[in-house]
Amino acid sequence: MSQPIASLLFRRVFKWVILCILLFSSLQAYLNYRAIERNFDMTIRDVANTHIPLLSLAIWDIELQAIHKQISLLTKNTNIAYVVIKASTGQQFVGGNGGQSISDEHLMFDIPAPDGVGPRVGTMELVVDRSVLHHEVMRSFFIVLAEVLLLTVFIFAAVFTILRRDLERPMRQLADFVKNLQANKIATRLDLELGPRHVYNEIDLVVDGFRTMQDRLQKHIENQDALVSERTTQLQQAMDRLKKLSVTDVLTGCYNRLFFNERMPGEMHRAIRYERDLAVVFCDIDFFKSVNDQYGHAVGDDVLIVFVESLQRELRAEIDWLVRYGGEEFLIVLPETSLPAAIEVAERMRLNVERDLKVPLPDGQHLNITASFGVAERLADDTLETLVQRADQWLYFSKSLGRNQVQPASGRVTQDVESL
Repeated sequence: MSQPIASLLFRRVFKWVILCILLFSSLQAYLNYRAIERNFDMTIRDVANTHIPLLSLAIWDIELQAIHKQISLLTKNTNIAYVVIKASTGQQFVGGNGGQSISDEHLMFDIPAPDGVGPRVGTMELVVDRSVLHHEVMRSFFIVLAEVLLLTVFIFAAVFTILRRDLERPMRQLADFVKNLQANKIATRLDLELGPRHVYNEIDLVVDGFRTMQDRLQKHIENQDALVSERTTQLQQAMDRLKKLSVTDVLTGCYNRLFFNERMPGEMHRAIRYERDLAVVFCDIDFFKSVNDQYGHAVGDDVLIVFVESLQRELRAEIDWLVRYGGEEFLIVLPETSLPAAIEVAERMRLNVERDLKVPLPDGQHLNITASFGVAERLADDTLETLVQRADQWLYFSKSLGRNQVQPASGRVTQDVESL
């Protein structure tokens, strides 16, 4: 369980403060004792010196009443417990509590003659009551101790209040802010509730350091977000390129057999579900094998490339699509297209190839290319295999009739290929 920092500091400092108080009080008591002792001795001597001239006259004149009066005045002083006056004639006068004369301090004073000339007229013995001195010392000690304790209480109360206001409260605000700070709000500004007379101190250094850390974290997060976004875009582009490579013929750029197998079932399903027309065109470059054998595969590759470009000029963007089915065989898928319309498209393609497709040869001449086409339309009972097979059969029929033609021809679109 966490403890308030003000209370923790208070407890840690308390024992040292108490020790300092005891040392200070002891030193102060010792100094007071010495001062009180000096004052005590000076007071006793001042009292003695004040009464000696009067006692000198009283003893010289043998005025017993005056002597007893001086003794009475001396014993009224609380510091003097017992008084003994001895005259030079042998007379002795006493006063006070004689029982304390054994344990207390004895002070002896000579009583000179009144004129100061001649022998002394007597002696005065004062028995000093040191218990008064001790009581005064203890009273002074306790007064000092009470003053120090009272001052300490006020100081501790002030320090505790200041610690709570200027240290504990800001630190608790900082701790609560950090504890409740969420990852998606890292840029939230840290503002502490400080007093109107607040002076810039170490708490502000901590706050400034935390704000600097927030700014750096925010910039780092933004940089990471930008980097992740860039990497994601690059990855998506790489995935798109990889996907395109996986479904695209590398040489010609048209779709490959894999793409046909993935997409064609969907075209069939849509045509069947919505009762739409769907046609396919099988085409083949005439005598392509002889081109490879006579001119080499490099020329053969050029023939394939320009042939695909010629076919694509007749396709509808985002609707029709072209597949390299294998070798020099290509399959054209024409959604929303009836058989007569598909035959017309195939015928335009054939004419383009025959008229415009001229492949340059290394010797400067040009190779003229022709192609054969077989067209089939989806029938009610067709499957994907039967539709493609029928287009392939029409292509074979076109090649058997001499190539460079489209079958079925426009006038015989209803003829059954199996009867040929």
